[in-house]
Amino acid sequence: MMKSWAEKNAGLAVIALVVMLLMPGASALAHGGEDHGEKKAPVVSAGTGTITRVARVGDFEVTVKHLPIEPDKEIAARVFVTRFETNEPVGKALVFLAFGDGGSAPEVSATATSTPGIYEVKLPPLPKGQYKLTARLDVNGTSGAAQYGAIEVAPAPPPAVESGSSWARTALIALALLVALGVAGMIVYRAVQSARRDRVKGEPVAV
Repeated sequence: MMKSWAEKNAGLAVIALVVMLLMPGASALAHGGEDHGEKKAPVVSAGTGTITRVARVGDFEVTVKHLPIEPDKEIAARVFVTRFETNEPVGKALVFLAFGDGGSAPEVSATATSTPGIYEVKLPPLPKGQYKLTARLDVNGTSGAAQYGAIEVAPAPPPAVESGSSWARTALIALALLVALGVAGMIVYRAVQSARRDRVKGEPVAV
């Protein structure tokens, strides 16, 4: 007996249902996890809102951690001084930070904390613009300096607000997916019911 149309197409309906279920995941994989920003220089990294700058000064390594610097605001920062080869913290060092803009270079000194190798400093209020950050270090009469490169003093960007159109588009996609799943489920149900009726009709009648 030839298979009915429902029997032939029930498998196709199931395949269509599976494809529709997989489409949102595939779309998320295609557009998620991308990094469109430019990579930072190796000596500068940013994470959780904190900027980390690392430079070598002779046999020592000086790390400066601070929040983004906004114009005309005093910013608290921490300086970590360690030996370059062993990463051993260095206490009782004299640490100075200078900000140069091609003219004057205001310099501030860091204060040692109770933890060896950790120093605290207040970055001075600076007008908007670009500055060259320099660290000057003096350890037991041995001094040196290192350049961190240019830093940007600029107002903080406004917080990102999710647009209403983006939310509405997501809701419409979810609704369309639910409708498609309902239609596909109905097709599968009707195909199975039709196949059962055709099978019953084709069976011989007992006398």
